[in-house]
This record gives sequence, C-alpha cells and structure tokens, in this order.
Amino acid sequence: MGLELHHRHEVSGVPDPLTRAMGVAFQTVETVGPERIEIVTLTRGRICLQPVDLNEGEQIAHVLGCDLPLDHRMFVPGHTLWAAERDGLEIQIRSVLRRLVAR
Repeated sequence: MGLELHHRHEVSGVPDPLTRAMGVAFQTVETVGPERIEIVTLTRGRICLQPVDLNEGEQIAHVLGCDLPLDHRMFVPGHTLWAAERDGLEIQIRSVLRRLVAR
C-alpha cells in the first residue's frame, strides 16, 4: 500500500481526499509504530487512532502533536480524545480518561 496511494488516484494533479487521508494515516501509524495501534478510522477529513493499550494514548497523542483533550465522561468506560491538525486533517487519538487537575 504505502505512499504510492497519493499518486495513483489524482485528478488534475490533486490527490483524491480519501486517498490522501489514507496516505496521511499510513505515515502517522508509521511514526508511532504499527504495533502500538489497534484501530484506524478515517474519513476524507479526519483520522482517529485507537492504541492497543489505551493507557498509551496520551503519550502517542503528544508524539503526534495532539494537545487538545476532549473528555468523554458520560461514556462507560469514559475516555479522552486528543486532537490536532496534521497535514490538513483532524487527527484524534483515543486514550484512557485523563484525571482532571484542580486549578
């Protein structure tokens, strides 16, 4: 698969958005190590990664520059999605629910 996806499905020199998202997802997984990722979900504008071990989610998020947390406390079990923009796409990393620090 790999980066050749970027070039195979182009219209007027511009990659198809889904094909481009697949290439960015591939590069992102390679950055953190494919053995650490269980699930990759993507759309034309978003990529969501779920680590094999959700306890590693925040660490993986920081490696990828995801520093915007969204806590989902009403889900069972609760979880945190860490988000950022990477190569023009929204990237989300799922992790265990973070503990709030009182300010």
